[in-house]
Amino acid sequence: MLTKEQTKKRYQGVCVPIATIYNDDGSLDLDSLASNVQWMIDRGAKEGNTIFLAAGSGGDFTVLNVEERKQVISTIAEVSAGRIPCIAGVQSTDVRVTIEICQHAEKVGVELAQISGAFYYDPKPDDVIAWHKEVAKNTGIGFAAYSHWYSGSKYDVPVDLIEALLDEIPNTIAVKWASPVVENYYRGMLSFIPKAAVVDNSSLNLLGHVLGCRAFISHVPNFYPEFPWKVFDLYQQQRYEEGRKVYDEFMVPYSSILGQIGGATAGEGIFVKPWMEAVGLKGGRSRLPSRDEAVTPEIRKSVKDLLAKSQAEFSAAD
Repeated sequence: MLTKEQTKKRYQGVCVPIATIYNDDGSLDLDSLASNVQWMIDRGAKEGNTIFLAAGSGGDFTVLNVEERKQVISTIAEVSAGRIPCIAGVQSTDVRVTIEICQHAEKVGVELAQISGAFYYDPKPDDVIAWHKEVAKNTGIGFAAYSHWYSGSKYDVPVDLIEALLDEIPNTIAVKWASPVVENYYRGMLSFIPKAAVVDNSSLNLLGHVLGCRAFISHVPNFYPEFPWKVFDLYQQQRYEEGRKVYDEFMVPYSSILGQIGGATAGEGIFVKPWMEAVGLKGGRSRLPSRDEAVTPEIRKSVKDLLAKSQAEFSAAD
């Protein structure tokens, strides 16, 4: 297992929730998944600018069975081959499933597991600590403690609880952090950044970087990696005003389009797939509850128009 300092050094850049791909009959299309991951690597994904998140929310973990989750993690780990740091999503309402997926991820070379307490019930702090302790007894993989306030139980994990996980569970060497309360987000960043690798899971990634956070979440590398890499590079150079401008010029209209999809259907993978298809990658069908008909022809046209505009401006700027 990596130390906290090794993890802070290795887990930097844009953390990409990899979209899981399905065949027309709804089965896993692991070949297309592998091809899409390789596409990102061919375009420049590497340690220092990219982190892969396998079978997370953006990878539809909630609609995958245990064997499918393991297959997705194996595929991404095999393509990345240790060149790019990986995190495996291991959340479950059954601690036995979390343990099984952690053990599998460790076996195939994944260094970090994105872990939370059970996400259906409203967990109590001692429940979460007991959950992490039970998993830690059965695996040596590192933990990225995860605040998933926007889904499931809507549990806004207290800063004190994450601090306890960092102090009491040796496996806990990273944090994926966000909060709907800005004060809680800010306090958490100030507390966690000196202690562990932190992935900013909010829309406040510029503030996070100013505070010392060196990784932020983005679905965009699934189809347009050059954009968030440029934003990250500008942040690294402390060219914050320029970075904010580049970020807002794409993310504001992009978020508006996502809002149209999210207003009609649930899920995260479905947000990404029309963008992937617009650049020639396989996005494929979705699994329920995500309904593909929610992505209307008008939305697909908006996707293509925004990508064409942004990519033209990106090329002109270079």
